[in-house]
Amino acid sequence: MDFMNFFILGADLPTLGGVKGWASDVVIQFITIVVMFIAAKNLMKLKMGGIIFVCCIGSAVTWVIKHWSEFSGWINALMEKL
Repeated sequence: MDFMNFFILGADLPTLGGVKGWASDVVIQFITIVVMFIAAKNLMKLKMGGIIFVCCIGSAVTWVIKHWSEFSGWINALMEKL
């Protein structure tokens, strides 16, 4: 009986870290799909500037999502200077 109590009470509780990682992966995949679609649309119109612009914006948004704590630190530092 003690084993069952340890098994139930002593087990590690699940955390939301896995869910957060999964959600950020899904958002990044969605951004990638949208960027690829818009880049393909611009490719059909032979607008190279549009392709480069969309890729740069998509890369920036993806970087912000992956490095949110660093980005928010920059924003806080900027707000303190203003």
